[in-house]
Amino acid sequence: MKGSPSLVVFDIAGTLIHDSTRTLDAYRSVLDREGLPIDVDWIQARIGCSKVSVFEELLRREGRDDVDAQVLARRFAESFESSLASIPPEPFSGVDPLFARLRRDGVGIALVTGFDASTAECIRSSCGWSVDAVVGSDQVPRGRPAPDLVVEAMRRTSVGDVAEVAVVGDTPRDLRMAHAAGCGWNIGVATGASSMEELLGHPHTHLLESLEEMSQVLEPDR
Repeated sequence: MKGSPSLVVFDIAGTLIHDSTRTLDAYRSVLDREGLPIDVDWIQARIGCSKVSVFEELLRREGRDDVDAQVLARRFAESFESSLASIPPEPFSGVDPLFARLRRDGVGIALVTGFDASTAECIRSSCGWSVDAVVGSDQVPRGRPAPDLVVEAMRRTSVGDVAEVAVVGDTPRDLRMAHAAGCGWNIGVATGASSMEELLGHPHTHLLESLEEMSQVLEPDR
């Protein structure tokens, strides 16, 4: 891949920040309150999905009306955001220098996520990041692996050519989203929910051990 992207679209949890057990704990708090079973493997397999879609699927699985999914997703957001207030998110090494470099080079930065926009904005604010767009799963018709998050990020940043867009994420759904959108760069990073071996089986242009390797992508000919 020659040249550099005009826009880099980043997933958040597992890509830019350590997630540890925060997401799982937020699910657990909601499910405990609702008296719903907690299947950790089932939830882990849906990391990065729209929270509304996860709760819809879970409620249907348990034979309950999925109209409550919006309420449960809001409770999830409240639990997650409360944890951010007490324990700030921890960015991965290399994130801040990478953002500074993209800014210096005039490359746009967008954050997309399976979280609601309010949660994503809490993370962005806590980390002190200056970005061009933040798109939550509650702001698009479909979550990953559909391309909607990328399309909305492009709309908000006035980038018209998907070939000039790079997507960076830590899950197969991120890679499939970028592929569905037709992005010029489809970059997996093995810092979150999926191992390098798990990412290998999905469409990609680059697979990295960490964001500190992004310089190899941005300057492939140097």
